[in-house]
Amino acid sequence: MSNSTITTLMSRRGWVGGPDERGTLDIVWSCVSTLFICLWSMLHLNIPSPKDTFWTIFWRKARWLLLGVLAPEVPMLFAAGQWASAKRSVKAMRDMGFDEEEWSLEHAYYADSGGFELRTVDREAVPITAKQVHYLIEHDIITLPRVTKKEIWDKSNADKVAKFLACFQTAWLTTQTIARAIQHLAITPLELSSIALALTSLTTLWYWLQKPLDVETPTLVYVEKSMKEIVSTCDGGGADPYTNTPLDFIEPNAYIARKWNPLLFKWILSRKLQTKPIERIPNDRDPQLSNVYQHLSLAVATASFASIHLAGWNFSFETDWEAWLWRGNCLVMWGLLATYGTTEVVACCNERFQKLGMDTMGGYKMRWPACLWFIIPASLYAMARLALLFEVLYSMRSLPSDAFVEVKWSSFIPHI
Repeated sequence: MSNSTITTLMSRRGWVGGPDERGTLDIVWSCVSTLFICLWSMLHLNIPSPKDTFWTIFWRKARWLLLGVLAPEVPMLFAAGQWASAKRSVKAMRDMGFDEEEWSLEHAYYADSGGFELRTVDREAVPITAKQVHYLIEHDIITLPRVTKKEIWDKSNADKVAKFLACFQTAWLTTQTIARAIQHLAITPLELSSIALALTSLTTLWYWLQKPLDVETPTLVYVEKSMKEIVSTCDGGGADPYTNTPLDFIEPNAYIARKWNPLLFKWILSRKLQTKPIERIPNDRDPQLSNVYQHLSLAVATASFASIHLAGWNFSFETDWEAWLWRGNCLVMWGLLATYGTTEVVACCNERFQKLGMDTMGGYKMRWPACLWFIIPASLYAMARLALLFEVLYSMRSLPSDAFVEVKWSSFIPHI
């Protein structure tokens, strides 16, 4: 065998296994990519106003994505409220004799996101919710809009591939983290926090699964009546001045940015309060759940977010104060979420507790005890959440050496 042949053979190799270690960038990329695909596929915002520009819509999405990172329970709360509203609408329509093809969850979501606009002889079109559609049909003002589920989904830009990738990425990150725990390898705070965020985002996605995504144009419903004639069907004559639309007497929707009005809510949720009547249904509609089971399921889902962080109780941090800060923040978050969830469940079961609710009529008249009951815990929770986020990022400067060791998947395969 010649020297050139030997040299050629030595320069070539067959199957080569992967490295036994991972780098910091590998950890960060795995978490960031999972979070991005989960948050992006989760977000199902309402139909924009015809006057909204590309940048208005873009920054609205960006703010909600940021909210999904800082406080993922908030989008989940709104999604749960929209889901409950859609369920109520379907039940009400069934009682009127409409079947699944005529009115489904998709129709209800479509309506509550601003999919139907009512145009009268004396006014420009105003968005109407599912409950308002029900009222108008019940009082023979309009007929059921003839829009099929297929037509609604044709308007939707839902990406099934993105949703599949979100589920796959979350499952992979979770499986990898569990495998690390089994093999007694260090798990980083970033990985644990990413799993909590991803699972919460997927829960939000489940609530919004049948909601059309990125619909751009609503369906116009024409009626040969004036708005005054429609309002006159109400025993009280309707509210004048109204808050959102002249149809507030049917369903006095409250929106968080309008209700609370601080700069934080206006910037994150609404940017600026809309003129009257509103041109689109905002995304921050005050969530109203229907029964104790819905309250209980949401309470468990929100408390689970903090519970996952508690799994890092014995994480190895560089200093003791970092470890205790992690534990303290996790306990504060879990305690506040558990208390809030329990209070909501109890209030749903007990009429006396309902008097401590957030509003007297659709959120327009606030009760100060209820305001304080919300503001103080929410402020504590926000501080704990921000401190935890800081610690997640700060901990990446110094990690245990075995945090960079890859999982040995072969050890999970039975062998002799």
